Amino acid sequence: MVKYETKLKLGRKRDGVPTAEASDNQVSVLFRYHPATGVDRHISLSIESDDMTADDVSAVLKLLDERGVFARVDTKTWVSQPATSKERFGETTDWGDTDIAELARKTSTLLR
Repeated sequence: MVKYETKLKLGRKRDGVPTAEASDNQVSVLFRYHPATGVDRHISLSIESDDMTADDVSAVLKLLDERGVFARVDTKTWVSQPATSKERFGETTDWGDTDIAELARKTSTLLR
């Protein structure tokens, strides 16, 4: 199995999903450390915002691309929808008027 250095998950949540089933708006950064080697391993970055649009997400992805974070050989991109959202609204990759599966595909084409 390929070990990806960068894993990018684009998610979607429908209005009306109770807070108990989804996180409040937040930004979190988790720095992971490998105790056996004493080396910093990777960073997990999570941004949740009801105000962000697909264009905002594209701008963040463009910035990461410009900074050299993405590379075809070690980056995986996929779309995720919470199980509770699927149960309630059916499986979908639409976010407003944007298909985020297409956004994920476009992101994959940015990869060096």
